[in-house]
Amino acid sequence: MPNERHRPTPRPAPKGEGLRAVIDEFGRLLHVFSGQLAESLLEADREYAMVGGAFHELAVAKGKIGGVDCPEPHKALLGRECGRIGDSLHAAVVALQYHDRLAQRLGHIRAGLDHLQALLRDGTERTNAEWLNLLRSVERAHHVEQQRLLGRGNAAVSTDAAADSASKGTVELF
Repeated sequence: MPNERHRPTPRPAPKGEGLRAVIDEFGRLLHVFSGQLAESLLEADREYAMVGGAFHELAVAKGKIGGVDCPEPHKALLGRECGRIGDSLHAAVVALQYHDRLAQRLGHIRAGLDHLQALLRDGTERTNAEWLNLLRSVERAHHVEQQRLLGRGNAAVSTDAAADSASKGTVELF
């Protein structure tokens, strides 16, 4: 849900409608989009934390149920069902790692938007060639950081660590 302060406000057409006015407006829109992206990430993080809390509670309940002392065949049935719960928790934790990777990538994109916005709104008059060189430099820096994020792998929770946590009745998300 976008915050009201980031809602685009119509601006009167500047006198002359020159390149500087276009650049300023482009920078303003980048700022708006960056703010909306930041708010979306914060909302997703809050929801993600709630899901993590729910998984932790499920893991605790699984541990308590698995520890119930009862006669056979009920004990074997409880053991199988706790195993299924553990497997489901493991699969969910692995699937939720996507959020961490997505948040990192979106943070990187937001930083790029902020960088472009700052360049566009700094008031420096540049030639077309200077703008092209500057934009290409920004693109190179963005590409290098994107490759770092993609090549870094998933440092959040390994599959083995997630399985181990689920089997012990705990779930640690990132």
